[in-house]
Amino acid sequence: MAASTTTWVCQVCGYEHRGDAPPDECPVCGVGPEEFELQESAAADTPVATSEAEADGDDLAGAEKTGAEKVRDGDLADAATGDTGELSWHRVASVDEIGPGRVKTVSVGERTFALTHVDDQFAVLDNACPHQGGPLGEGSIENGVLRCPWHGWDFDPLTGKAPGFDDGVATHPCEVRDRDIYVGLSATSHHETTVADVTVATMVRWGVTHVFGMVGHSNLGLADAIRRQEEAGNLTFIGVRHEGAAAFAASAFGKLTGRPAACLSIAGPGATNLLTGLWDAKVDRAPVLALTGQVDSQVLGPGAFQELDLAAAFQPVAAWSQTVLRDSKHAELMSLALKHAVLQRDVAHLIYPDEVQNLPAPAEAEATGPEGRVA
Repeated sequence: MAASTTTWVCQVCGYEHRGDAPPDECPVCGVGPEEFELQESAAADTPVATSEAEADGDDLAGAEKTGAEKVRDGDLADAATGDTGELSWHRVASVDEIGPGRVKTVSVGERTFALTHVDDQFAVLDNACPHQGGPLGEGSIENGVLRCPWHGWDFDPLTGKAPGFDDGVATHPCEVRDRDIYVGLSATSHHETTVADVTVATMVRWGVTHVFGMVGHSNLGLADAIRRQEEAGNLTFIGVRHEGAAAFAASAFGKLTGRPAACLSIAGPGATNLLTGLWDAKVDRAPVLALTGQVDSQVLGPGAFQELDLAAAFQPVAAWSQTVLRDSKHAELMSLALKHAVLQRDVAHLIYPDEVQNLPAPAEAEATGPEGRVA
């Protein structure tokens, strides 16, 4: 049966709905069916993104959009949740932060996305290349296509489709409001406990009350777990402008209180910036826990962006250092790290590959504490 060409247009946000009647509620702005106006037109095959001109109030009659229409049509819809229900809107950037023909990584909670700007239009795509999970936000737009930085896979920077193929990456509803860019994500009420959640909860049970650090692309899962504990009143996170300051702050905390604090960094140079402050802690026998992000474990070795052998880099300064892997005993590793920091009054170090942080924790995983380990 031929698809309906009856189009209902939301008079508030411009969302287009195809069908015999308007929707009960606009999935973009939430207004009721009375705000929709009937328009007879051929259905567009390929919606594109919200434009920069909309932010300046220009007339965009007839312009196509990516996000809401893709959710409507089920075409590369919100694949991360599989849910096209009520949307929650999140500011991810301003239009001044990303120039024409550019792509950048943006984040909402522990999720990252690739934000693109092409032909005065913006789009928000899933950040993971379907080939091997390459970070599209760290790629480039060349000859009108978004190129994955790992293996050169190409995608349309507005629709997410792979030229010449039927697949691609998911796009998400995108709007520009007062020169700020927002992404609409399916509202979710359930949070599945992650590996990072279990290890941070263990850290709290060992009495860690303060984390000093910087949040970035390779420690977002850890940062979100820390945020949850902070919202519960169990932790205080103090952001700094240089990782070295985080390590010195944690060192000073250990000297003044005798209890360990944690310092947090991303992979690569962010992690190595901790070293001077950690040496300060080691020399003065202050207990400190260093938490560092790392590139995805599948690209360790070939020399991925910001990949460093962090175990080797931290070996001289850390009394104990381990990498948290998919099948590790996650709570046990955190307990061992803090046991070494507390009993030896030294530096302990945990390395978290990016994808491991957000893995669902095993069903039997529980946070552990110092009970039975220290007198």
